[in-house]
Amino acid sequence: MFKYHFLVLILCCLGSTFTPALAQDTDLLTTVIFVRHAEKADDGTRNPPLNIYGQERAARLAQLFHLSGLAGIYSTPFHRTQQTVDPLAKALGLEVMEYPPLKLEALDQLVKDQKGKTILIVGHSNTVPAMVNHLLGEEKLEQLSENEYDKIFMVQITDNQTQLLQLSF
Repeated sequence: MFKYHFLVLILCCLGSTFTPALAQDTDLLTTVIFVRHAEKADDGTRNPPLNIYGQERAARLAQLFHLSGLAGIYSTPFHRTQQTVDPLAKALGLEVMEYPPLKLEALDQLVKDQKGKTILIVGHSNTVPAMVNHLLGEEKLEQLSENEYDKIFMVQITDNQTQLLQLSF
C-alpha cells in the first residue's frame, strides 16, 4: 500500500516540480506516458483478454491516472491492451484511440498533434521500449520480459530536451 501511495504522490508532484524545471517559457511540455498491457490470460489464442491479475492492474492504473488531465489514450487493437486502459478511459470519459504499433512515423505525428498535452499509450513488451527509445533518440530500454507488467515510462518532451522518468506500479 505504501508503494501505491508513494507513486500517487510522485505523479501528483510531477506537474508542479518536474515540469517547470524542464520547460522553458517558450516551450510547450508534451508528456507521453507508456505502459505495457496488464497480465493476460493464457487461453491459447493470439488475442487473449486480461486475466484476474491484469484486471486488478488495469483498475490500479485507472486509480493512478484518473486525476492526471490526460488529453488522450491510445492502444493497439488487441483485447489485452484495450482492456488495460478501458477503466481509465471510462473514468475520464475518453475514447480509446487505436494506433499502429511500431509505426514510428505515426508516433511522431501523434506527439506532434498532441504537443503541449499529456497522453497515455499502452503497448506490448517489444513495442513500448522501441517507442520510448525512438522518442529519446537513443537505445536506453531493452525489450520487457514476459512477466514484466508494472512499468510506467513517462517521456517529457520540449523543443530543447527530452527526459525519461521510469516508475513501477
